[in-house]
Amino acid sequence: MKNILPLILILNFGSLFSQSKGNKLELNDTWFGGESESNGKPVIIRGRENLKNFIDSKEYNEHIEFVWKMETETENGIPTPEENIFMGKMEDALINDLESDLQSVLTIVYTNDNIRSWIFYTKSVPEFLKRINKILSEFEKLPIEITNDKDVNWELYTGILKGYNLEPK
Repeated sequence: MKNILPLILILNFGSLFSQSKGNKLELNDTWFGGESESNGKPVIIRGRENLKNFIDSKEYNEHIEFVWKMETETENGIPTPEENIFMGKMEDALINDLESDLQSVLTIVYTNDNIRSWIFYTKSVPEFLKRINKILSEFEKLPIEITNDKDVNWELYTGILKGYNLEPK
């Protein structure tokens, strides 16, 4: 029994130590969805409401917006099934790389009037751009515009949530 006790103490100490290092951000992958209308066309939105821990961390100070202008314009402004599938593959590739180590986090995706927009918050714009250049090189040329802006208080994200009577959790 005396031999086991020191081992247990060491394991417990190690466990406590790793927890104290912790305070790691964890991504809650729960999404909300909503629909509204603008200029007679549907606006479809989905996003993560549970990102208050990322806002509070003060590590993600810039947002980056990907805007995809749909190649096939539809009357209701929603992508064709084929284009929607292709956008999904690109989104999955971005999420798999950018969120694997939480370098960047996808917060909101909205579709309206023949565009789809993805809003990411990032720790580093140069690192984000380096990674997406690699990711997007695996796809044929995409109809995407990318913009970024400082947003220390996450005003874009919280403003969109308020439009749907939501607040970050």
